[in-house]
Amino acid sequence: MRQRPVRFYHHPILVLFTALVINHSAWADDDRSAKQWLERMMDAVQQLSYQGTFIYLHDNQLETMRIVHAVEDDRVRESLMSLNGTPREVMRDNDSVTCVLPESRQVSVDRRPPSDKFLNLLPEDLDLLEDHYTFHLLGSSRIANHQAQIVTIVPKDRLRYGYRFFLDEDTGLPLKSDLMNELGEVVEQTMFTDLQVGVAEIRDVYRRTSLYTYQLKNNADAVDTMETGHVSRWDFERLPSGFKLSLKHYLPDPESLEPIEQYVFTDGLGSLSVFVEAGGRTEALSGVSRLGAINAWGGQVEGFQVTAVGEVPPITLLGVVQGMQLKP
Repeated sequence: MRQRPVRFYHHPILVLFTALVINHSAWADDDRSAKQWLERMMDAVQQLSYQGTFIYLHDNQLETMRIVHAVEDDRVRESLMSLNGTPREVMRDNDSVTCVLPESRQVSVDRRPPSDKFLNLLPEDLDLLEDHYTFHLLGSSRIANHQAQIVTIVPKDRLRYGYRFFLDEDTGLPLKSDLMNELGEVVEQTMFTDLQVGVAEIRDVYRRTSLYTYQLKNNADAVDTMETGHVSRWDFERLPSGFKLSLKHYLPDPESLEPIEQYVFTDGLGSLSVFVEAGGRTEALSGVSRLGAINAWGGQVEGFQVTAVGEVPPITLLGVVQGMQLKP
């Protein structure tokens, strides 16, 4: 008996299923590769010494900054100096932030550890971001005479901002970063024009004799609940998806005996702060305002002046404020 040849029919459902499987595998590989680049970036900004010049674009203003980042043993120190506009310099380490204002000849020392570090934006475990962000590779580019790999962090909703990083292929350092709003528009950008790796030393950052001729202003004014004994008066319910309370501060209020309460919320990448102070302020913020990548909302809640501010969309700020409840 003569056998009939076997024929494979391209059934539409089978073709679609096969395409979805292939695409899902490709997306998974892209996600893993992008996260590997971001993990390399995090290691680089924490472990490498470097110095260079970068431009910072925000709110239609362009600033030129000089950075020196030195790592020695377990010590990390960093200096950021403006090269145009009003002279100023910020120096920070694990324990404090020092601001130098040459024109007023003042040095301001804040004993609080900084909540954000330049170039060090991501959590140690990137898997914590997977519920609300996706990671993608977008090819390569050239920045400051270095070859760079382009990696994006894309939010899954309009409650948070996204990032695009251009990472040095040799070191993993971010040569350029774009902060993108909920519409995908770039609202803040940094880009190195010159970068030298492995040349910065601790002594390049501190021990400047000229600083000691300036007036010292100590800003050790923010303390936590245990130090003040102050009990929070607020509950925050129905927070925007992914956001959690991460930090509380109490700052002295020159116009009231009660401290100003600060609550910091984050989804692991984006963050915002809510400040609560006594009501009746004559120059208090009212409504929504925007300055570059930073949005703010101000108004009265239960007779208190509340100000929410952060690099998140306005709807996220309002979502947090609307969930505020004064404890009985």
